Amino acid sequence: MRLEGIQDEQTLNELLYEGKISQLEYIRHHSQEMTDEFKEFCKQNGLEENEESADRFRDNLLRKEEEAHTDGLD
Repeated sequence: MRLEGIQDEQTLNELLYEGKISQLEYIRHHSQEMTDEFKEFCKQNGLEENEESADRFRDNLLRKEEEAHTDGLD
C-alpha cells in the first residue's frame, strides 16, 4: 500500500494491524514529530533508519506510554 503525507492514527493502526503497512511506514506517516523523534532515537542509539530500528522505537514508545499510565494510577 502506498501512503502519502500524514495520516490519522486510527487509520495507521488499522493498516498496521492488517499487515498493509510496516512499523517504519507507520512512523513516517504518523506525524512530523514522531518522524523527528525516530530520527533522534536512531542517532542516539547508532541505528540506521530501517524496519528493525522502527520496531525498537515503537516498542520503546509503547513501554513509555505504559509506564506513564501506570504512574498515573499510583
